[in-house]
Amino acid sequence: MIVKWEPYWYELDQCIVVGDIDFFYLRKDNLYFANGLNSECYEREVKAEILKITHPELGDIRGIITIGLDYSIYLSDGTVIIVNAEENPGETYDYHDVVSEWCFDVQIRIIEKTELPAMERKERWQECIRKYKALLGLSEADWES
Repeated sequence: MIVKWEPYWYELDQCIVVGDIDFFYLRKDNLYFANGLNSECYEREVKAEILKITHPELGDIRGIITIGLDYSIYLSDGTVIIVNAEENPGETYDYHDVVSEWCFDVQIRIIEKTELPAMERKERWQECIRKYKALLGLSEADWES
């Protein structure tokens, strides 16, 4: 199943990393990952595996970390693009290619549709950070705090 991931910025988006099996929230249409503050757009939580992330200009992506004022996008070639998510959303630092839009295609495998509340997921945040670092092969990261 292909689901679109499009940032809302301001640390209001879900982290996605290839290989991650976790709980994710989709919009009611099931075509996009849910984001922002509007919980009415959530249909249900799903437990899914992130199989592949692609972008029309950036190619294959290893992961998108949305923690803090800047988002970190890990490309398959090892490049990390830091994108401002607070003051000038979508503006990159030290990346000279122009990215015309920030919409990604994410191939997921739904394992189960759950009835778990969002608060339960928030309580597991530190576990998620450890997992993201392991999947990305990082011992530490600027977005870890």
